[in-house]
Amino acid sequence: MTDGTAPERLGDYVLERRLGSGGMGVVYLARTPAGRQVAVKVIRREYAQDPGFRARFRREVAAARKVGGAYTAPVVDADPDGDPPWLATLFVPGGSLTDRVDRDGPLSAREAARVGAQLAEALRDIHGRGLVHRDLKPGNVLLAEDGVRVIDFGISRALTDSHRLTETGAVLGSPPFMAPEQLTGGAEVTQAADVFALGAVVAYAATGHSPFETGEVPGPDPLAVAYRVVHEEPVLDAVPEPLRELVGLCLAKDPRQRPDVVTVLRMAAWADSRAQAGEVRASPVWRAPGTGGGAEEDTAPRPVRRRGGRRLALAGVAVAVLLAAGAGARLLWMDDGGTAPASPGAGGAGGAGGAAPEERAPEPWELDLRDVGVQDAPTDGFSCRPLAAELLCAAWGVRTVVLNPADGAESWRYNGPRTSLGPPAAIAAGGAVFARSEKGVIALDPADGAELWQLDAPELRDLVAVGDRLALQNGDSTVRFYAQETPERLGTWEVPGRYLTDLRAHGDRLLAVSRDEETGGAPEMMLLDGTGREQWHAPRPLAPVPSLLELVALDEEAAYFEEWDPELPVSVAVQRMDLANGEWVRTELPHPAEPRAVLADDGLVYVTDTAGRVTAVDAAAGEVRWSAETGVSGASEPLVADGRLYLSDQEGRLSVVDTADGGTLWTGPAHPGTPGLGSDAWAPAPVLLDGWAYVVTLGNTLYAVRLPEL
Repeated sequence: MTDGTAPERLGDYVLERRLGSGGMGVVYLARTPAGRQVAVKVIRREYAQDPGFRARFRREVAAARKVGGAYTAPVVDADPDGDPPWLATLFVPGGSLTDRVDRDGPLSAREAARVGAQLAEALRDIHGRGLVHRDLKPGNVLLAEDGVRVIDFGISRALTDSHRLTETGAVLGSPPFMAPEQLTGGAEVTQAADVFALGAVVAYAATGHSPFETGEVPGPDPLAVAYRVVHEEPVLDAVPEPLRELVGLCLAKDPRQRPDVVTVLRMAAWADSRAQAGEVRASPVWRAPGTGGGAEEDTAPRPVRRRGGRRLALAGVAVAVLLAAGAGARLLWMDDGGTAPASPGAGGAGGAGGAAPEERAPEPWELDLRDVGVQDAPTDGFSCRPLAAELLCAAWGVRTVVLNPADGAESWRYNGPRTSLGPPAAIAAGGAVFARSEKGVIALDPADGAELWQLDAPELRDLVAVGDRLALQNGDSTVRFYAQETPERLGTWEVPGRYLTDLRAHGDRLLAVSRDEETGGAPEMMLLDGTGREQWHAPRPLAPVPSLLELVALDEEAAYFEEWDPELPVSVAVQRMDLANGEWVRTELPHPAEPRAVLADDGLVYVTDTAGRVTAVDAAAGEVRWSAETGVSGASEPLVADGRLYLSDQEGRLSVVDTADGGTLWTGPAHPGTPGLGSDAWAPAPVLLDGWAYVVTLGNTLYAVRLPEL
């Protein structure tokens, strides 16, 4: 039944026919004694004879057995010590992406976006088990009836670098879908290499060729393609517009500039909706009916209604791109950068020049955030905070705007670098506003946005006020401390061989959390003063738990963490570490919560979930005070003030909750706005100022509402 060069049987599996071959082996269709179909990959003899390869192959097979998920074909059996070595995976009926494109041509933009989303989900499962695929390409993507299946995950790690390119041009992997660092060996091959390959596969699905292939001749020279991958930019002209941003970001030469797979998953889902919108706009159904009497037919786009009466304006929507462990985005730029006066469409009050905000009686108002250049508040990282008698609002490091709370009019605006696609956002401290600039950090006059001075920080990662000092994380492992009034450096703290994951300040102390640079493990903390002097004799490890501890707050006595479930992005406990003696107290939550807790001044931690449950935790005592249903579905980040909890829901309603027992004291009207990409995320915390609340909604609006007497 086989081709005569391979055994007819391997283990308990009877080989029926050859399915295909690759650089590492030949794949056969086989059956178990009970008749179940599997795909068996038999390793080529030149690799099987290498003892080092066998050892690595054995380790990879053991790891690959752990991988599961809807879009992977898991390993069900293997014999790395056999002659020859082999492994078996579940057989997936249906051809590969290569077969489909060869037979029917490129996929539609919607189909390609869906493939991208499913690949991102598959990679999320693979990476979650500590593996890197390293050989994601169209031939390793099977198209089953219910979605893609990724095969051969993790196995390519068993090949030696010396076999990357042979004299005949054979390759480890396929150069059109390999990241530059794989081809050059100049950097560690990480999960970012799989993201690069995903972008190339999506481009192939939508165009029929890799963005690094000319397409002029079939079977281009792999060495020439490898050169273009390393040294030239991808050609994306043929990639459909809804997918171009996704593909371009994935194909960044620098692996640190590529989004992670969770971000790609959201981007691909958004690209699918944008492609669908394009199909709708091209359809005659999209055109408005004629008005009769010989009037010309109106072909202008109409808004599409969404569930709950919310709408998404499909025409003219800018591409929003989620970035980094949480979610930044590219903004639609309305000017060239620097400080700008108020735009006429924003109310026209204020303006650069030092004028104080005009005194007028506040009244309710609502601002479409597109008027200040924000396309989708949740994914753009847009939030506000008090700035004396005004509102300081920022969309990550890209845009900073100060608003008059009386009517939402702009006082001034500062545009940061266009590449500032993530944190830090602007902060106010020491009589200045600090924001990201081309050089690193700029200090702005809060009255009019005029430049006071700048600091050099080309690798700015975080910006924190520590008492009357300023802490800048510049690079992965260095924190610099400056005075807030002048650009005077007061100290530096470094953690060689480690990278910082969080900085949290309270008063004049800063808690820095870091991990081992090579393994990503061994998380530990150090407490610093405002000049970088260490306050502990030695770093302290995080509590030993099988999952992630996320730092959420710091006060005078303790640091507070959310403990995440090992499998799901939900919180299952609150952990408190005493800053004086290092003791930990763990409080298990009665219900899983979303990762957005808030600390009150009395040491209570409040956690919320998407269904509207709020749980109050006495972290020092290790007790749950209460857990109550509030009805706030899709809750925002909460704010605690004056014994009350303030949070908004997915429709923009503001609710006030009693911190004594979780009872809802008041709920305002809905402000649905125009939901976009981040409509399934959560909004930032409301802002309180002089008896008014200012609420950023998932519908990309900011509104003001007077708080009732309670």
